[in-house]
Amino acid sequence: MEDRTRAISDAADAMTDDELETAIAALHARERELLVAGDSDAAFALMSTKFVLLSTLEGRRR
Repeated sequence: MEDRTRAISDAADAMTDDELETAIAALHARERELLVAGDSDAAFALMSTKFVLLSTLEGRRR
């Protein structure tokens, strides 16, 4: 796992479920703003971060 993804995963592990949900919602909103503005590269970067947070949250709920 690359260093950036590992750091995001470690931070996600330290978050509560509520914090993860809040961060996911904020990232999703920002991702949409970037897509509307035509900045797909930045939106994609946020999407990968959001995916790590979603995976962490889903893993806890299994």
